Formats: sequence, structure tokens, C-alpha cells
Amino acid sequence: MRGRIIARLSVIWFARYAMNKKKVLLPVLLLALGIGGFMALKSSRPKPPVAPVKEPVWRVQTITAQLATISPVTSLNGRVESPEQTRAAAPGVGRVLNVHVREGQAVMPGQRLLELDPRDFQPRVEQARGEVDELNAAIASEELRHKADLDQLAQERQLLEFAAADVARFEQLRKENFFSQSAVDQSRQNLARQQITLRGRELAIADHKARMSQLRARLSRARANLDQAELALQRSRVVAAFAGYVAKVEVAAGDQVNSGQSLVTLYPAAGLEVRAKLPSTQQDGFISALRRGERPSARAVVAGETLEFSLARSAAAADARGLDAFFVARRPAANLRVGELVSLQVARAPVPDAVAVPYAALYGGRQLYRIEAGRLKALDVEVLGDAGGDFGQRAPRLLVKSPLLKQGDVLLATHLPNAVSGLKVEVVK
Repeated sequence: MRGRIIARLSVIWFARYAMNKKKVLLPVLLLALGIGGFMALKSSRPKPPVAPVKEPVWRVQTITAQLATISPVTSLNGRVESPEQTRAAAPGVGRVLNVHVREGQAVMPGQRLLELDPRDFQPRVEQARGEVDELNAAIASEELRHKADLDQLAQERQLLEFAAADVARFEQLRKENFFSQSAVDQSRQNLARQQITLRGRELAIADHKARMSQLRARLSRARANLDQAELALQRSRVVAAFAGYVAKVEVAAGDQVNSGQSLVTLYPAAGLEVRAKLPSTQQDGFISALRRGERPSARAVVAGETLEFSLARSAAAADARGLDAFFVARRPAANLRVGELVSLQVARAPVPDAVAVPYAALYGGRQLYRIEAGRLKALDVEVLGDAGGDFGQRAPRLLVKSPLLKQGDVLLATHLPNAVSGLKVEVVK
């Protein structure tokens, strides 16, 4: 009985084991069939044709090299100055009466600009004139006194002789007992007084030159004070000495001003200069031109007007940034004002066989590319500076020179980031 039970249990266990194994093997079998089908399809697909590799071609613009004798241009930034700028100052302490001009106003020679109150200056003129008149009178009185002293000198000497004769006579009579001793003493006193009077007259005559020199010195000082007072009165009415512009008005009517205080500043319309810094690498060329008597020209656009300048002189001292140079306007310009910043284009000595190219054509600061048979070829060049040209009529250009450049060479004008010799390009017409 027990053996039957064990046999039946064994049959049941084997049946269950077969069913579980079938569940595990079926998914594995399906997965293997899928992979095999994918590999069969992949191996039997048609192969696409191989495309040939093409070299890239860059579309560019070009310029034709035109060799010519051209003047390089140096661009300088400068400030307008006036060597004849005038600052009118107060001649003394006073009050501003009227101001007739405003800053930026054009003025003509002799035009009244400003007035100080004359009542602050007229009393000083009258006082100085009174001192001059007083000293003139003192000199006239001294001359009359000297003339009187000269006239009385002979009489004083004659009186002295009389007094001496009286003393001799009284002494003789005293010996003969005709006069008393008191009469003799009285005659001696008269002689002594007359000697003192004569000595005083001679001293006054001798001191005449010293007194006259002193009076004349005081008169000169008084006249100088009068001239100064009259000049201060005259300068209290400020007028324009030339045709120009008012740069600054520093006071208003009613202001109290001190001696030497600035009132108004003006500058002439003609003779304006532009102070600009010459680069240290080029200053020797400009100095040499000045020594040869040459005056390099320059141009600038101010308020839409093209102005012409000439290099007049250079500064006596230089610094690490370069040398100051002064460019003078060839004609007066209403738009040119002191203190204004001006951009100058200064022409240098002409250079033969130079070529003007766009800025985009230069690579690495020293290379151009020539197009030969549709490919680039690098050329080393020397950069001379800006090429200049008419303002606003063409794009800025550089002036370069190289013995490798020939007339009519086709040069790359488009700036390519990957430009290199041998690169294939196509010219855009």
C-alpha cells in the first residue's frame, strides 16, 4: 500500500516538472528565432553606392592690384587750441556794471564786451592827478626860491663885509676910548649873525639840486600812479582787440571783482591750431620734413566741412607716447572752436609701387592672398598706413607694399577665417 502511494506521488512530480520546463524554453526559443531572422535580413539587404569625396570651394570677392605712387595717411586725434587766446582781467577792485556778450558769440575789433563801474576807478585818477599838480607847483616854487637865493647871495656877502668893517672900526675906536666895550661886542654879534645868514644862503643854494632831484623823483612816481590809474579806468571798459569768438564769460552784472580776476576769454577766428600726438615710430619722418622746409598737409571733417591744415612746428619735448605737433588751419573756419576734438588725416611722403587694399584683405597684420588658378597663395607685405581718400566716398583702405606684388594681381578681399595657401576658392562676380 505504501509503495503505491510513493509511485503515484512520483508520477505527479514528474508531470509538474515537465510543464515548468516547457514554460522556460518557449520564450528562449522565440528570441533565438527573432535574432536569426534579423541577421538573415541584414545580410541580404542591397549595398548603397559609395559617393565620391568633393573638395570644398569658398566663394570670395577679389580686387585687382593697382601699383601707384601713393602718400600714406596717418590718422591723428587732436584738440583745437589758439596761441593768441586772450583773457581779460579786472584792473582793480570794482563792480561789474554791464556785460554785453555771451559765450560763443562772434565779436568784431573794437566791440565792447564788458564794463566795470567807472566810479570805482575815477577817484584814483583824480587823486593821482592832484599829486602830479602839487609836485609841479612844488618844483616851480623851488626854482623861484633858488633864483631868489642867487640874487640875495651877493647882498649877503656885501652885508658881511660891512659887518666886518664895523667890528674893525669899533675895535679901533674902543682903543681910543671913543666907544665902550659893549658897542664892540654888539658889532661882533652882528658880524656873527651875518656869517650865519650867509652860510645858510650858500647851503640853500648848494642843496638846490638835491631838492630838485627829490621833487622830480616824486613827480615821476606821481605821474606813474596817474598813468596806472588812467589805464585802469580805460581797461574797466573791455573791448575786443580782434575778430574772434567769446570762449568764456566768468562774471555777471553786479558782481564784485578783485584785481586780476578773470572776466572774459576770447580767441581770434584766424590762426587756430590742432595739437596732436605724433606716433613715436613716425615722428622722425615728420621732423625731417620740417627741417627740409616742407609742410605736410592734413585734412579733417568738422561739422560736415572739410578743412585743410599744414604742419607748422613740433614741440620741444617728447614723451613715451610720442611728440606733440601743431597743425595750423589754412583759412578761418566758423565751425572750428577751441577745445574741440578733431580727427586729422596727415599725408606722409609718397611711396612708389604701393597698393591700396581693404582692411579685410590683410591677414595676421602682414599677409595678403593672391588667387592663382583658383587657389590662394600667401604673400608677405609691408603695411605703410592708411591709404586715405575722399571723405565718405570710399571705404577705409590700407596701403601695402611688397616686391612680390605685380600690376593686375587678383587679391582676396573677403576675410576667411580658415584662409591658407592652397585653399580652393570661387570668385563672385
